[in-house]
Amino acid sequence: MIWFTVQLDDRPGSLARVAAALGDRGVNITGIVGVAEDTEGALMMTTSDAALTRQAFDALGLPFEEHDPGEGLSPGLRQGLADRGMDVGR
Repeated sequence: MIWFTVQLDDRPGSLARVAAALGDRGVNITGIVGVAEDTEGALMMTTSDAALTRQAFDALGLPFEEHDPGEGLSPGLRQGLADRGMDVGR
């Protein structure tokens, strides 16, 4: 599983534009976290298809970063999260 982070424009419809681009490619958003502060914001998400997600972001001209959610976790914490059904990578 890969987490993608994108910066969205501070205007109505920014999130809808991203969701539509993913939906048009048959990509499901499987996890999402958003943070907003004043006019700055970041959206982190996991999807059902990383390759098609990259294509959607590229088509939108939307810069993104990719993150491994398990990076830096101790084996015990990783196992505890996995036991609770959270996919934190291998």
